[in-house]
Amino acid sequence: MLATSKQLPKAAATPESRGRLAEFRFDGRVAPITAFLVLAAAFYAWKGWSTPTIMLVKLWAGYSAAYLVLAVLARVKGRDAGWTFVLPAAIGAAALGGIATTVVAVAPRWDWLLNMARAGPEWSLGAAFSAFLVGLSLVTSEVRRREQVAAEARRQLLEARLKTLTAQIEPHFLMNTLANLRYLIKADSRGAAQMLDHLADFLQGALERSRSTDSTLGQEVALVESYLSIMQIRMGERLRFSTDVPAELRDLPFPPLLLQTLVENAVAHGIEPSGGAGLVSVAARRENGAIVLSVTDDGVGIADGAEAARGLGLRNTRERLESFFGGKASFEIAARSPSGTVAAISIPTSAAGASR
Repeated sequence: MLATSKQLPKAAATPESRGRLAEFRFDGRVAPITAFLVLAAAFYAWKGWSTPTIMLVKLWAGYSAAYLVLAVLARVKGRDAGWTFVLPAAIGAAALGGIATTVVAVAPRWDWLLNMARAGPEWSLGAAFSAFLVGLSLVTSEVRRREQVAAEARRQLLEARLKTLTAQIEPHFLMNTLANLRYLIKADSRGAAQMLDHLADFLQGALERSRSTDSTLGQEVALVESYLSIMQIRMGERLRFSTDVPAELRDLPFPPLLLQTLVENAVAHGIEPSGGAGLVSVAARRENGAIVLSVTDDGVGIADGAEAARGLGLRNTRERLESFFGGKASFEIAARSPSGTVAAISIPTSAAGASR
């Protein structure tokens, strides 16, 4: 099969929503501010300008001042600003939060601001409260940022691995088909036209799959139908094929070119060595909470063809299934009675829905 390479997508920058200052932003803060004002008004209506109301306003003012400093830093330096900017700003923000708390506490007795016995405790309370909330927000954001960086690294590794495995698929099919097409152009123009149509469909699908790590079962079935149609023209009455994949399963996410590998194995190691006519069947069904996809041939079978002869393609299949479905899909190949081979992939319904 034809396999092409394409430069992997560049790693996406750490999303702003996962930066160290991700918790400090101006957008989306109308609702929390409104909720606080409603709560403060309720306290005031209930208790008047009482100790609980004053405490609530003091703490809100302290954290708001600290929040404002870090939100401005996030706007200027970006939400993934380095710690050399974030730590000094966080310390200054906590100190400013203490000052805001003190101002609310002593108002309107402004001369108390210079009285350390009165202002000191208020500043300490406000600064400690602001530092606690700022620190909690920074830790939360840093944990999320690291999780995102790790997830991005895993995604890039998965894409690179799938690209590498896809590129290992046998390339001789194209050369043999072109040689056969050249012969048909001279001997059977109608057959050549049919093969050319199928080859165009196949190449378009194969090129798209080889450049992507995403596909669906329906797209892969369409690709193998083009492949089998070409092989049917090449082999004549020696090859028949059928596909039975329900419409509701065709949107299932599926590794690109993996089904193609199984079908190629069925033809190359099952039907062709048998010397006679054969049938290749592709089918999918729901069974006991899983989706089972099978590729069956009535050729020489495992005993005569030997699984080792199919080695690279089968190792490829197992590795790509493990990568694509997170190790939840299973793959088995076995002899079929009275002759031939069946290769079956079982995908739990939960894994099928979450694979993307």
